[in-house]
Amino acid sequence: MVLIVAVTAVVVLTSRGDDRAQPAPAPTRSSEVPTARSSTVPTSVRTAPPTAQREPLVPGWQVAEVPKRSAVYDVPADWEIDPDPEAVYGYGEPQDAVTVTGVATYRRGFCTGEPNSYRATAGATARRGPDDTTVATETSQKFIAEAYGRDGLAPIAEPAPPEHIRLPGGMSAVRIDTEVTLPNPQRCDAPVVEVSVVATNNDGDGSVVFIAAADQGIPDAVSPEVLHRISASLRAG
Repeated sequence: MVLIVAVTAVVVLTSRGDDRAQPAPAPTRSSEVPTARSSTVPTSVRTAPPTAQREPLVPGWQVAEVPKRSAVYDVPADWEIDPDPEAVYGYGEPQDAVTVTGVATYRRGFCTGEPNSYRATAGATARRGPDDTTVATETSQKFIAEAYGRDGLAPIAEPAPPEHIRLPGGMSAVRIDTEVTLPNPQRCDAPVVEVSVVATNNDGDGSVVFIAAADQGIPDAVSPEVLHRISASLRAG
């Protein structure tokens, strides 16, 4: 279950159908899920001059903005980009949630009766850690545990070895891909989920982190290759 916290409302966004997923009362600012802005981890990928119109690196795709991280990334044309790039999506307990902004989703509302369900999602955050590999590893583990545990059962995660990559502009980064098997799939759950986490711009205390995840084993699934193209497009914006 994924908690979305915006300034004016709280709703539940799920990768499955969950009859308990209902809008909750609007919180006060003091009760919002904390974001990494108040911490000392990097708050942006890198500064870049503003442009009148952003062009995708991948032809035919569209650009999603992450103002909180001074970053942008590309997603396919059939993804839905949140019109409020500052909306905070939180995974886990508010005190220590994995939070992301600049969120885009694929097939939101796919599950009958669940308008906030989705088949794939992406967004960026910032997390503490001594290096990109550590941050990518720990963020991936926490995100997977919070997003895909079911009924107290931990998901089965099979991570690939950390991969050192170069992002647009020459930025070094570490990507960790993980195949996740749900322990107890529920209504509208996919049996397997692919998760790709990229950490970059570590300053010795933390990194900017990009998270992308997609259900597998379903019709029209977003493939791991497409997730790679999405995460590889992260850049200053």
